[in-house]
Amino acid sequence: KEKLPADVPAGDRDMVAQAMLEMFVFAGGLSVPLTIHCAVSVLFRQDLLASPVKVDEGYVEAFVYEVTRLFPAVQGFCYWKDGQRQVLSLNAALRDPAVWGEDANRFTRKPLDLYRRNHVGFASQATSAPGTFDSKACPGAQLTMDVVQAFVLAVSAWHPTSDPRSLVYWSPMKLPKPAGVHKKWFGDFSLEVQDWLDGDQTGENLLRQMEPVELGRLLHRIGMADANDSYLGSLMGKMGPKSDREAGVKLATCNSTTRLFYELSRKRFKELSSRAGSTEPDESLPGPFARYFELNFEGASPTIRLPVGASLKKKIRDAVANLMGDILSGRLNDDLDESMLVRTLGQRQAAIMLCQQAFVRTGGAIPPPHSNARPDSYLPKPKCSFWDITLDESQAAIARCGMGQLYLRSNDQAHLQAYGDILCDASALADFEVRPGFERMGAIAVFRRQASGAWSITAVDWKHAGELVKPGDDNWEHAKWVWRCSLVTYMTSVNHLVRTHWIVANALSTSAREFLGPFHPIRRLLQVFTYNTPSINHNSALSLFPESGMLQRMTSFPYSELQRVFVHAAETFEFKTWPQEYEAVKLPQDVKSRLPIFQDGLEVYAGFQDFMTGYVSTYYPNDESVRLDAALQEYWKFPCVPQYAAALPALSRQALIDQLTRGAFDVTAYHELVGYVVAYTTDPAGAALQVRPGLDMADLQEFLAVNSLVAGTGTPMPMLVPSGEPGDEDWLYQLDCTVKGGQDPRKFQEVSRCYRILMERFKQISKTIEKRNAPGAGREIPCAVMDPMSFERSVSL
Repeated sequence: KEKLPADVPAGDRDMVAQAMLEMFVFAGGLSVPLTIHCAVSVLFRQDLLASPVKVDEGYVEAFVYEVTRLFPAVQGFCYWKDGQRQVLSLNAALRDPAVWGEDANRFTRKPLDLYRRNHVGFASQATSAPGTFDSKACPGAQLTMDVVQAFVLAVSAWHPTSDPRSLVYWSPMKLPKPAGVHKKWFGDFSLEVQDWLDGDQTGENLLRQMEPVELGRLLHRIGMADANDSYLGSLMGKMGPKSDREAGVKLATCNSTTRLFYELSRKRFKELSSRAGSTEPDESLPGPFARYFELNFEGASPTIRLPVGASLKKKIRDAVANLMGDILSGRLNDDLDESMLVRTLGQRQAAIMLCQQAFVRTGGAIPPPHSNARPDSYLPKPKCSFWDITLDESQAAIARCGMGQLYLRSNDQAHLQAYGDILCDASALADFEVRPGFERMGAIAVFRRQASGAWSITAVDWKHAGELVKPGDDNWEHAKWVWRCSLVTYMTSVNHLVRTHWIVANALSTSAREFLGPFHPIRRLLQVFTYNTPSINHNSALSLFPESGMLQRMTSFPYSELQRVFVHAAETFEFKTWPQEYEAVKLPQDVKSRLPIFQDGLEVYAGFQDFMTGYVSTYYPNDESVRLDAALQEYWKFPCVPQYAAALPALSRQALIDQLTRGAFDVTAYHELVGYVVAYTTDPAGAALQVRPGLDMADLQEFLAVNSLVAGTGTPMPMLVPSGEPGDEDWLYQLDCTVKGGQDPRKFQEVSRCYRILMERFKQISKTIEKRNAPGAGREIPCAVMDPMSFERSVSL
C-alpha cells in the first residue's frame, strides 16, 4: 500500500492494494497449475488421444487451447443484469456443438482462428468500453497460455542428456488430483513411477529414451497406474485380465515356485529389516548349536555345517522355509510360454518397468544414510548404472570397474593374441553340462588397450559354439550376453554364495560361538562382523542348495552339475591376504594398480589390518600369549568348515591378525564386490544365470526370480561406519570387556583409540574414492564397491 502512487485516494488505497495483491500473487495460483495438470494428463490418457502425439512449436498453441476448452480452469462468468446475478456457463459454451462441431466433447485439434475467435475460457470478450476501466477479461490469459505452452514443450521435447552420469532428466511424478474437478475428466489417472527415472538403475535409460506420451502408454498398458503392492493383486489381478495389459498377462504366467520365491524374499526382507537395529552382543555360553544344516557334497568335498537357530520363532520360520523346500522339490520344468520371452525393445522396456514396480516398497523404515537399502524398493541401491549395458563400451566398463575385475589377466592364449593384450576370463563354467534347452556357460572377452588409456572389446571366445566372435558378426550381441551371464553366474554361485557365505562368514560365526566365551575379546570382535549370519546362511541354504531349489531353477545346470559347481568353489578356496591376491594377479603393474578393487581395496585392507593389529596386540602381546589361550586354539580348528581350516596357516599372533583382517574384509568390502549384482539384473539384457539359444535377454520368469534373489542383498543391515542415527550407532561398546569380562580398563581405552582411528581413516578413504569416481578422473564408470561408507558390518543374502 505504501508503494501506490500518491494520486490514489486515501479511501481507496486499501481496496487497490488488495486488488494488486490478488492480481500479482493469487491470480493464476490455482488455474495455471490446474491447466498444466490437465495438459500433462491429456498427454498420458490413452482414451483421450487416439495415438501418441508429439507436441511441437507448430502444434502447442492449439493443443493448449484444446486443453483449456475441454477442461477450463474457470467454469462460470458472473455479472449483474437488471438487479439479478447472472452466471454464464463457460464450460457449456466451450462444448457447444454449434460452434465446435459434432465432436465438441472429444479432444481434437481445431483451427487456431476458431480458438481465437470463439474461446471464452478466459472471458476475453468481456472487455470494457473504450475509455472505461471495467474490463472483466482475465488479465493473465496470455501469460497462462505462455506458461502452459512452455511446460508442454519441455515435457514433449524431453530427451536424455549425453552424459550417463548426469541426473538432469525429466522425471514424471504422481500428480495431485485437483479438488472440485469432475472425476470423469480425470478418472483414476496417476503416473506412479516413483523415482525410477532418476538415473540410478541399469535399464532406466531405455525408459528415458521414450517420449513422455509413449512412456505413459506403456505405464497404462502394463497396469501400473492402478497396481497395488500385492504380487497376486498387481500381477495376476489388476494387471492380468485386461487385454491391453499384455506385459502384465505375461508376467502373471510365471510358475508358482517363482511367485513363491518372490513373496518369501519380500517377507524375509521385512523380517530382517525390522531387526536391523538389534545388534546387542550374544552372551550365551560357548558350545555347539542345537542343530545344523549340512551341505553334503557326496564325498567330493568335506561337508559344511550351517547352524540352525533353536528359538520358537526360528523354528516356525524354518518350518515355513522347509515347506518352501518341499514345494520346490517338485519336478523342474523348463518349458516356457512363448509370451514370457523378451525379444524386442518394447518388451525389454516393459520388463524393466515391471521389475521396478514389482519390487516397490512402501511404509518401510528409512535406512541409514549410506545404507545399500532403499526406502522405496526391495532392490538395493546400485553403486553405478550402465547407460546401455549392451553397448561395446559398457563391456569395457564391466571389465575395468565392474564384476569383471576379478577375472582379468594378461592374454596368454595363442589364438587370441591378435585381438588384444587383456582377457576377462569367464570360461570356468564351460565344462559344466546344462539341461536340455539351454546353452553351456563360458566365454572369454578380449580387450585392447588404446594409446589414450581406454579399453575396447575386440572379440569374445564363445565356448558353447567353439566360435571366436568379433564386432559386426551375427552372434556378436549373443556372445557378449553369454559372457555377462557367465560372469554373474560364477561370481554369484562361487565367489558370493559358497566362498563368502558358506565358508568364510560361516567359519567366523560358528567357531567364535562354539569355542569362545561371551566376553572373549575375539568373540566380541567377531560378533560385530557376523550379525545375523547364521540365520542368513541357513535361509540361503534352504532355498539355494537343494535339488530343484531356486538356484538350480535360476541356473541351467542339472543338480549333479550344480553340485560340481559347489565342490569346485569349496575345493579351490584359498586363504590369501588382499595384498597377496594383488600380487597373484597376472596383469601389467600399471593395469592392476588402477583397478578399483586394488587401488581402493588395498587402502581399505590396510585400514582393517592396522585396526586388527592394534586390537589383537592389546590382548595378545606375543605368540606365547596366543599359544596359552586354549579356547583360541579350539577356535582355530573351524570344524564346521573344514575347507577354511585347511587353508589357514598355523596359529600365531600374526596369523590371527591376518585371519581377522581378511575375515572382516570379506564380509564387508569383498561381499560388496561379489554380492553387488543389481547393476546387471534390472535390465533383462544385463545378465542372468542361464542362456537360452537364440536369446540375448532373460525371459520374464528368470528376470523376476533373479531379482527376487537380488532383493535379499537390499535388506537393511547395520553399517560399518555408523551415522549415529537410531539403529545405526557406534559398535565400539560391543568391544567393551571391562566389567563383565574382567579386562583391564586400559585395554578398552586402547581399543577405543584404534576404533576412532579406523573410523576417521575410512571416512578419508571414502572421500578419496569419491574423487577417483568423479567424471574425467579416468574410470569408465564410478566404482564404489570398496567405499567404506557403504559397507555393512556383515553379510546379507
